Amino acid sequence: MVDTMLTMEYRLVDILKADQLEVGDLIGLSDEVVEVLNIKPHNDNFTLTFKNDFDEKDEIEISYDDQFELFVYN
Repeated sequence: MVDTMLTMEYRLVDILKADQLEVGDLIGLSDEVVEVLNIKPHNDNFTLTFKNDFDEKDEIEISYDDQFELFVYN
């Protein structure tokens, strides 16, 4: 019996500004692809809640000018 490892491959499809992000988007953040769980606007920025492939959730502050790579499953 042969063990196989399933790997997710992503394809870069666009570059989005912070105000274009939507829940469910797969974006590049640091050196990994994460899923957007929530994006909450504030007066001068956004709070972005996301999870990685290990289902670890985190929150960061991003500005209106920040840009993110948008990915889809290949």
